[in-house]
Formats: sequence, structure tokens, C-alpha cells
Amino acid sequence: MRFDAAGGLWVDGGRTLVVADLHLGYGWAQRRRGELGPLVEGDARERLLGLLEAGRPERLVLAGDIVHAPRPAAEERRVIEQTLGALAGRAELVCVLGNHDRAFVEEFPQFPAAREWRTAGVRVIHGDVLPAGPEEGVVTVVGHFHPVVRVRTASGASQRMTAFVEGRGLVVLPAFSAFSAGCDMRREMPAELRNWFGESEVRAVVTDGTRLLPVKIGRAKGRRGPEVPPWVRARRG
Repeated sequence: MRFDAAGGLWVDGGRTLVVADLHLGYGWAQRRRGELGPLVEGDARERLLGLLEAGRPERLVLAGDIVHAPRPAAEERRVIEQTLGALAGRAELVCVLGNHDRAFVEEFPQFPAAREWRTAGVRVIHGDVLPAGPEEGVVTVVGHFHPVVRVRTASGASQRMTAFVEGRGLVVLPAFSAFSAGCDMRREMPAELRNWFGESEVRAVVTDGTRLLPVKIGRAKGRRGPEVPPWVRARRG
């Protein structure tokens, strides 16, 4: 497996790209809920198409929360169908259902979907419902938790950066959507993840979209201060 700084995970010898939490249609869904900000969808589609063009995988696995609103209006549907159609035109598209996708099969039957996807030694689920624990010889890949880790900037301020988190046979992917608030893995690690990791060592890799940096999380029940990325230290010098 290989992390990609753009927010994806390469598995299956590079033949498969896995991303999580696109939340397509977010802008339109928020407008329907009364928010009067600009109707923007972020750059998830362009970034993902760029990844497919650069890496040319045979398969793209969307690890849940493909859409933001389970029952999209006409405008949302158009955005979602166009985006998924463009992705399916570049690679075999595999849709793994998440908690936001509870009506996906009914609303978008042209895109086959399932609760999980497997390849040799890897299982992909969304993560809103975690198994009781690791499966021997298998790495479980999930989204759902939108992990972030705080790091120090050159000015000494604390900044939240999206992150991959791994430990005890589990890999948690960052949200691919630009609109996810993020869950701080040091201060707010959900109980489901703490229970999974137990006393085992937890590792994280943060990304700014172009670079990857391993940082320390320690044990799931521990607390550590923010890391300082090496490129920040270089700027200080």
C-alpha cells in the first residue's frame, strides 16, 4: 500500500486507487438547508481526475459517503451523475456505501454499489460500522472519521492538517472533500477508533496536498503536542 499526498491510497500493486468521503453535491445540499453562500463543489472532481490521469489505475474504489445528501435535488443529481460518469470513464468504478449513501442504490442504480470491496490482503469499508477487531492477514481501510492532526507552522501557530492514520491492521483515510471539518486524532479520537487501536501504537502521515510527513500519535489513549514538519523548520532557518 502507498499513501498519495493528494489524499488517496494505492493498493493492489498500484492497480487500484482508494479515496473516501467525496460528499458530492455538498454545495447544493447546503443551499437547500438555507445557507446562502456560493454554490461551490470544491476541487475534488478535478483532483481525482488528475490522480487518475497521472497514476492510470485500473480501478477506483470510493470508500463511502460518495454523496452528501441521501436524496439529492435535480441540481445535485446532475453534479453527482456527471462526476461519477467522468470517473467511470477513466477506470472501473467501485462504490462502497457509507452512512450518507443510504439511498444511493435507489437514486443511482447505474453505478453498482456494495458494502465492502476486497482484494488480496485488503478490505475496504466505509467505517461508520467497524468490525469487532482486526482480521488476520487483512488490512481494513476505512474513511468516515475525516482525520486531521495538528502541526506547528513557521510562526509557532497550530494548524490542522489532513492525515492518514494507521495501526493494528487499520488504515483511516482522510476525507477527499474540501468541506470536511476534520476530527483531531490527538484530542478527539472517536471511541470506536480508540477501542480498535487499544494500547497499540498509532501512526499518522499528514499531507498538505503535495507532500507527506509521518508524525507521532503514540498510543490511542495518550496525548502529544503538535509536530513541526521539516519543511517548516527549513523555512525558519
